[in-house]
Amino acid sequence: MVDAPPGQQQRRLLAACAIVLTALNLRGAATILSPIVDLVNQDVELDTVMQGVIGALPQLLFAGAGLITPLLVRRMSLPALAGAAMVVTAGGQVLRASTNSDLAFGLSTGLIFLAIGVGNIVAPPTIKLFFPRHVGTMTSAYSITLGLSTAVPPIYIVVLSHAVGWRIGLASWAVPAFLAALLWGVVILTSRRSPRESEPGDAPAPPAMRETAAGGTNVDNRSTVSAADAPGKSLQVWRTWQGWGIAVMMAAQSTVVYAMFAWLPALLRDAGVDAASAAFGLSLFTALGILLGVVIPPMTSRQATLRPLLAVSTVCFAVGLIGLMVSPGHLSMLWVAALGLGPLTFCMILVLIPLRARTQMHASQLSAFVQGVGYLIAAAGPFLFGLLHDLSGGWTLPLAYLLACVAISLPFAVIGTRPGYVGDPARR
Repeated sequence: MVDAPPGQQQRRLLAACAIVLTALNLRGAATILSPIVDLVNQDVELDTVMQGVIGALPQLLFAGAGLITPLLVRRMSLPALAGAAMVVTAGGQVLRASTNSDLAFGLSTGLIFLAIGVGNIVAPPTIKLFFPRHVGTMTSAYSITLGLSTAVPPIYIVVLSHAVGWRIGLASWAVPAFLAALLWGVVILTSRRSPRESEPGDAPAPPAMRETAAGGTNVDNRSTVSAADAPGKSLQVWRTWQGWGIAVMMAAQSTVVYAMFAWLPALLRDAGVDAASAAFGLSLFTALGILLGVVIPPMTSRQATLRPLLAVSTVCFAVGLIGLMVSPGHLSMLWVAALGLGPLTFCMILVLIPLRARTQMHASQLSAFVQGVGYLIAAAGPFLFGLLHDLSGGWTLPLAYLLACVAISLPFAVIGTRPGYVGDPARR
């Protein structure tokens, strides 16, 4: 960014602020409801079925966003699409806070989740668009904000809702979404040229280019640019092993994470852990995501091989899951901490999407495929985890199910993290 003209530096600074503010909305809008659902029920009367539907919506609609986002990217620039997603998120928040109908409440919540899903998908290619040489740094800022937006809003909404009411509490979360949309509008207005034409990193690389394997060590690709890699051409991600590898990585870590979000406190309480400590365990599991956001993206962008990080992730998952199976009531926070470090693969994926895509358009298509497939597969995770618990009467079988998901994903992860662009002929 130092070598960029002053106008471009200003635009990138605005884009950086917009990306971070967008990230603040991509988890917060989804996590602020459950802590105050009892207060909401006093006015809206959400029955058990509606609560169950709302609980299942995030991953399903995140996956659905993977279908519609590639179509939207062809018609809108990434800044415009990110801004539109924030406008819809803000509008959905206001609508949800003002209705007395359970149906309208559910529909507005679904609208919010769909917009968040679009925001999730456009974030990595937008980072590539504005910061092609600083992917690791910007992804780190983005990941840290995602972690904060998961941990802070539930506390914020409880305090504010008891002080001024749940409607004002929910509606207040429209403010950061509106500000993010406003910033994207400024980015668009200050742009002198179309991002698709002007930004570095959007043109295809020349034949036999020397790319960084993960942003660090140079590796000679010795491959020519295929027709699929030309600007404006679609990348058929589903026909590439590397694309499927990253998608399965996404599915496995999301399955574990969302199952733990839903069931970890109950698991710990059944093991004899008191309610306060069980709640702390979930907070610890969530907070470790912030630490991973600081450390993992820069490491991913600089490492020549990502297998050591995959090994660390696998060991952490295994230690945490086996520990909870064998001795959940003893050293429980150690097992939770190990389990919380396992999803470092999520931070890796956020960096891999822009780094493994030859162009900004390909990054959008790769992001849509990885997150669409990943969240669709992971949507069944909490349900299957609970079903296995009910069938077995314990937690060993559902934890073994999560361990099997991690084990199955490992060979896919090795393929997904190998050097080179997704879609290159030699790596299909």
